[in-house]
This record gives sequence, C-alpha cells and structure tokens, in this order.
Amino acid sequence: MRKIEAIIRPDRLPAVSEALEQAGFTGFTMSDVRGHGQTPETVGEWRGQPYELKVTHKLLVEVFVEDDEVESAVGAIGRGAYTGRVGDGLITVMDVRSVYQIRQMTTAK
Repeated sequence: MRKIEAIIRPDRLPAVSEALEQAGFTGFTMSDVRGHGQTPETVGEWRGQPYELKVTHKLLVEVFVEDDEVESAVGAIGRGAYTGRVGDGLITVMDVRSVYQIRQMTTAK
C-alpha cells in the first residue's frame, strides 16, 4: 500500500477532486498548509505599510492506494492540479506498512 501526498493550489481542488473520482478514487484527506517554495512572494500594503508574504497558502491532499494504483492516482492529481505556472505543487509517494480501520477494531477486555 502507498500514501500519496500532493501539495496543490487551493483553486485547483475541484479539478483534482473530479480527476481522482473519474479515476476511481472516491476518498481523500485535505488540509490547509502554508509553505515557502518557488512561488513568487506576494507584496502588498496594510495600513500604509508595505509587506511581503514569505509563505503561500496551499492544500495538502492525501490518498491511500494499492501499489498497482499509484500511477493512476498520481496521473489524476497531476492532471487536476496542472496550470503550467510556478507553484503548481508537488506529489510524493510513500510506502505504508499497515492501515487499520478503527470501526473494525475490537477492544480487549
């Protein structure tokens, strides 16, 4: 089993979600994240004072897949997240040793 993590632009979430669903992946986890990478910094002004944002808002999408589904899931995320501009994001794939569904666990007495 593998865990795929993708850091994407927030506005690309609907396209990524749709691409994953079309590829047969109906569930994923999404978190708000902030980071600093190759995306140009945003410069603005607040109360007359200039400022630079050194971090950018992104989303982290996590999907658990079987080993033979990795290429399909990565391709779907890539198609949905792609804009061709700096800051489109990253996709990483990690090995997972075990996954347990909590509702299927029994408690020992």
